[in-house]
Amino acid sequence: MPRLEPALAVTLSLIVLLGGSACSKLTFIRQDVIGKGKVEQARRPVVARDSQQDKARMSAQDLVARASSALQGNDLDTAERLSREALKADPSSADAHTLMGAIAARRGRESESGDWLFKAMQVSAGGAAEAANYGTWLCAQRRYEESLRYLDYAAERMGDSQSRADTLSNAGTCALRAGNAEQAVVYLRQSLQLDAENRLALETLANHALAQNQPMEARAFIERRLALLPVTAELLQTAEQIELRMGDTRAAARYRERLQRDFPSNPSNGN
Repeated sequence: MPRLEPALAVTLSLIVLLGGSACSKLTFIRQDVIGKGKVEQARRPVVARDSQQDKARMSAQDLVARASSALQGNDLDTAERLSREALKADPSSADAHTLMGAIAARRGRESESGDWLFKAMQVSAGGAAEAANYGTWLCAQRRYEESLRYLDYAAERMGDSQSRADTLSNAGTCALRAGNAEQAVVYLRQSLQLDAENRLALETLANHALAQNQPMEARAFIERRLALLPVTAELLQTAEQIELRMGDTRAAARYRERLQRDFPSNPSNGN
């Protein structure tokens, strides 16, 4: 994997499990921290007595699952308390480090969240999900070259197709921001080969095609994206722009009406 330089552990923006302003459209790799402990416990051989290390590890997994639930419920105080208890029980828990980073990000402590995310990658010994998340946040910091190194590394090692598709869509979005449109399209199409309904890939390709004055191709991508939930105001605005570029004012008007109906407070409505 890319060498983990200590200098990389500085000032990142937000973290896994969140939608943040800088990278709100990027997808983050979510591990099933709630179910993981139960699976591992079921698979462990029955022994007369667990070692203290095993007990600590299982305790940390339970605490991480509870912290994850608290975070999803936006109970940051409880999530942080449980995550810190998990780290005390098992300092090598990558999931606990990741959760601490997510909590720090929600509290607006961007630099701290980056430190936690970097540490999660270190203690995971180069885990693909942790590398993907770190690469995603490097992209949020406009450190595109570094970001793509980590995302490439992660995509090659992802064990399931959904996570790989999400990582590739992140890589495509980041490459596009870096100005490498040709490579971006390769990443994004690879993502759709793995997941034909990958929301980020469809939306990014629609916007890219529109920017390249290819409204027919843009329409194909945006229609596929609009068939999936959630539908945002930004998507409807993009669809309207595409239809205007196509010269179909009636279709554009339908999207404008839907935008006004579903998102009445959107600034584009003139409110």
